[in-house]
Amino acid sequence: MSAGKDILVIDDDRDLVDTLRIVLESQAYAVRTAYDGQDGFRRIQEKKPDLIILDVMMATVTEGFDLACKLNNRPEYRDIPIIMVTSFPKVMAETGPDTFQHILGEDWPVSVFIEKPVDPEKLLTTIEDIWKEKDETL
Repeated sequence: MSAGKDILVIDDDRDLVDTLRIVLESQAYAVRTAYDGQDGFRRIQEKKPDLIILDVMMATVTEGFDLACKLNNRPEYRDIPIIMVTSFPKVMAETGPDTFQHILGEDWPVSVFIEKPVDPEKLLTTIEDIWKEKDETL
């Protein structure tokens, strides 16, 4: 079911990206990477991925949300499932909601949130669940 599926990992934490690449490639996923939202968007335009794993906070505290909203507003990318990996709940609790006010009123443009540190088994199960759900809707 997973063989050959293209996953784009967008995160500024290079160690996490390397770890996710190892986990995903062990399951026969094709993995591409980007280390910020701008590079991630460029890679999406080059080749539309089957799924995106996206960090919330990179160059700015909302860079990942901003990219997810941008993708959600473009019909050609709206159907790409996005798994957002984040320590966002902790940061939001520490900083308060004002920093994130411009996104709190939005429909969440992501399929699933996974908190950091990422549990590899939970990530793989989540990805498989997304594939099953997409297959059922086709």
